[in-house]
Order: sequence, then C-alpha cells, then structure tokens
Amino acid sequence: METDKIRITLGDWMWNASVVGFINIIGEENISYVSKDTVEFSKNVLNEFENKYFNYLIETYKETLSWYKIVDFKNTITYFENNEFSNFNLKSLKQLNKYIKDTIKYYIKSASYKSVYELIDSKIDILEKEKEINTIKEPKNDGEFQNKKDDIILEVKKSFDKISEIIDYCNTVRGKKYLAGKNVIYNVIKNSWDGICFLNRQTKEKDMYIDYKKYFVDPAMEYIDSDKKKYKFSCITCNKSIKDLNNDLSFLNETGFDVGRKSSHVWNFTNDIAICPVCKLIYSCIPAGMVYVYDRGIYINANFSIKKALNINNNIKTDILVKNKKLSNQSIYRALINSINEKVNENVKYELADIQVIRFENGSYRFNILARKTIETINKSESELNHIINAGFKEAKINYNIYELVVKRIFNNQNLYTLIHKTILYKLTNDESCYYNMSHVESLLYINKKLLGGMGYMQNVDKERDIIKESKSSGYHLREEYKSKEADNKLPGISYRLLNALKTDNKNMFMDVTLNCYLYVRKEVPRVFIDALKDDDAFKTIGYAFVAGLIDEKKSKDSQNA
Repeated sequence: METDKIRITLGDWMWNASVVGFINIIGEENISYVSKDTVEFSKNVLNEFENKYFNYLIETYKETLSWYKIVDFKNTITYFENNEFSNFNLKSLKQLNKYIKDTIKYYIKSASYKSVYELIDSKIDILEKEKEINTIKEPKNDGEFQNKKDDIILEVKKSFDKISEIIDYCNTVRGKKYLAGKNVIYNVIKNSWDGICFLNRQTKEKDMYIDYKKYFVDPAMEYIDSDKKKYKFSCITCNKSIKDLNNDLSFLNETGFDVGRKSSHVWNFTNDIAICPVCKLIYSCIPAGMVYVYDRGIYINANFSIKKALNINNNIKTDILVKNKKLSNQSIYRALINSINEKVNENVKYELADIQVIRFENGSYRFNILARKTIETINKSESELNHIINAGFKEAKINYNIYELVVKRIFNNQNLYTLIHKTILYKLTNDESCYYNMSHVESLLYINKKLLGGMGYMQNVDKERDIIKESKSSGYHLREEYKSKEADNKLPGISYRLLNALKTDNKNMFMDVTLNCYLYVRKEVPRVFIDALKDDDAFKTIGYAFVAGLIDEKKSKDSQNA
C-alpha cells in the first residue's frame, strides 16, 4: 500500500479549474504546498467528501437557489408581524400573491422537489400544505384596499401561518440538504458534467449524496489503498498506474467523448485515454472551481501558481455572488475586469504575463488570451468602463448591454468602431430603444482610442491633445450655430451623411460635408480636422466624436436618466 498522501500538479485549464474547486471544497488548510504548482493532501480529507461537496456548492450559490427564494420570505413575514401589519398595503398584497403563485406553487410541485420529499423524512405532507395556500383577491385600487384592509389582513395572517409551515419544512437540516442539493445539481453541476451518477436518468439511487459517494468517493478511496504493481495502464492526467481504461472523460461537457462510440477520435481506433478514480473525483469538482451565473461561467487560468489561481478566481466569485446582489449577465464581465484591475494595481507578478480566460456561454466553452497590452488597456479604461455598466439598447426585441459588448470586443482584440457607429445611428433613428446618452458614446471612443494605441495604431496623432473632446466640442458648437439660424432641422440629414462617410472610410465625402457646414455658418474649420487627414483611425475617432457632438439630445429621456 502506498503512502496516504496524494500529490496533484497543475496542468491544462480544465484540470486546473478542477484542482481549484477541489481545494475550495476541502479547504486550503487541508493541503500542503510542495511547490507553486503542486500540492499534496491526506486521503483522510475524502472522508464524508460527498457532504463537503454539496455543502460548498449550496453555501456558495445559496442566494441564487429556488430553495432560498422560498425560505427567504420568512424575513418578510417577520417584518409585517413585528409592525402589526401597519405598513401592509396593496403593493404588499400583490407581492404576496406573486410569491405564492411564482414561488410556493411553482417550486413545491416541481418534479425535482417531489423526487426528494421522501428523503427529508418529515411527518408533514408538503404537497397537501401547498394545496391549502391560495392567492388572496386583490382590490382594484388603494382606496378599496383601505376599506377592506381589516378583512384582508385576517386572510394574510392565515396565509402567513400556512406559508411559515412550508418555510420551516424547507429550512430544516434535511430540507436544505436535499432541496438546495437538487438546485445545485441542475443550476451549477450540470454546467460542468452530465450523464453519470445522479445526472444519469437511469440511476436507481434516489439519494444524490449516496450516489455521489458510490460513484466518485468510494472508488477513489479504494484506488488509493490498492496495490498497483500489476496495473498495466497509465492515467492520462497524473500518469499513475491504473487497472483498466474504464474511467474516461466522456462525462465532462464539451470536452470528453464516448470512447466506445467514437473510436475514430483516438489513434489507430484504439482508446488509451483513461483516468484514475482520484483524478475523476477531482474533475467532478469543476463546478466549485469555475464561477457560474445562471447559464454562464468563467475561469481564469493562472497555470503557474495554485495560490494565484485560488486568489483571482475566488475574488471573482466574491465579486459576482457576494458583493453584487443584483445578478445579471454582465456580472461575470464586471467581476473579471475588477479582478484584473485589482491585480494590476497590486503589481502581482503574473500580470506581466498573458492571461487565459475561459468563458462558458450557451453550453460551450470560449477561450481568450489577454495579452499584457490588453490588460493595460482594461486597467487604463477603468473609469470609462464603470461609466457604461448600465448602458444598453434594444434591438429586434432583445436587450443588449453595452458594457458586455465592449468587454467581449476587448477580449477578442476587436476595435469598437461598429459598436460606436451603431450607438450613434440608433440615437438618430430609434431613440426610444436607447438606454444611454452621448457621454456613454464618448466613453466608447476613449476606450477604443486606448485599445488602438495598445495595438500600435494612431501613432501620428499628437498625444498631448484630447482629439475626442475637441471634436465633440466642435460638433456641439456647430449645432448651436445651426440653431441660431433656425436650421437645426438640417442636422439629422447631415449626421446621416457623415456617418455614411465614416462607415465607408470616405475622407473626401466627410470633409466635403463638413466644409459645406462651416461655409454655411461662416465659421473657420477647427484645427482638429487636420489631424483627421493624417491617420485612418484618427479620422474615424475624430469623425464619430464630431457627430456625437452634433446630435441634439435635449428630447432624449436617457440624457436625463442615464
């Protein structure tokens, strides 16, 4: 029998995410660092690992779970009872009815919840309790509510008593264990792996804790204690001897494949891709290494230091799940940017190197390498990025967040010209669907200028001058001149022609329209347009800033509210 110390070393990104997840579950205090990229741990940490596994995921994602939506209503009940319902109004009644309909009625009767009620082992028939709760008839207005308030409050109190029974049931130790456990299986774990253990539709074991133990933990413990001298094969991850090739990577989403059905994926149609039970257990910890928000996830592959990998990924987790109470799709990007800026400001050594970012979106993984120049651009653009966090627009009935669109382009080393063009054009044509103003467009221009500068463009432009501010100011003053002549109705048409010239890189058309405008108002053409002729990117930057200043936002709801 070998020593009970198991040693693991960083490797590819998925293994690294699994290692980070494994350490998160057992606790960093239960590992020993052999080197920056290698740790070892005792097999004793695997005792009751199934409980540690689920407990970590439940506590980490607690406030995103439907179980939490049910039990958290206890605070609302306590609030109104403590105030003797003095603050209970028509809005409160509507919120109660919504909770009954969309939370209690919806989740308590769901198939995943029904499948674990017998495991909770309670004398309460929770499905019968759910049937006893019904929504309360809502008065048409506040006046009618006040007239009937005493009768309504009596109904609300009865409803609160019944709801409290359900909440108490769900909030028992076993209620939380199994109901929240079901939540993390489908909300978190299934993003990383599928088709085996409790995610195998044919599994006969109803208790997911026991199922996980039998499938992952017990085989790992047995393997550690086994005599491996006669084993002929090697684990593809840790290179230790294994008995057979039965453990493969097919359970990992978007990575593994069924070696039985897809033999053409391996050399000479003979599979040699297999892992040991310990590595399989660690791979099952990917959900604790990546950070998920709904159906999206992220992992930063700091592949030379386990401490750094834990630090940056747990910072992102804290940013998304703890600091940011209002979860949204851009939460992931915002947390990533915050962590990158935090590390740059701390001068952490790894920031001098490239960073690999792995994103999970729409059921597949997406990869980006953030070069040092890109990281510097992100850091230098911190204030502009913060400014556009809540900016967005609607296109074909779909809402888009400008912050998210910008960060994706930065990750892919793409300039922002098409987005800048679209935001200005939409302000002219579809202002009602625009949730931003021209100060947000100005921020896009500054981010784009820094992005291009990091790529080596716009080197012929005087770096001491703020060409964006000058150009936007020139557009604003030209607009005011048109207004003084009561000719501002001509500005939308002029803006369209200028945007068309910018989109087609037609400097001659742009300058012709601009010169005609200044001849019309009998003013000198600003000096900044000379710079526009020196460099193609300077031309676009100056041009878009000029048009942004030319557009009148006084009637825009967003210029006041954004």
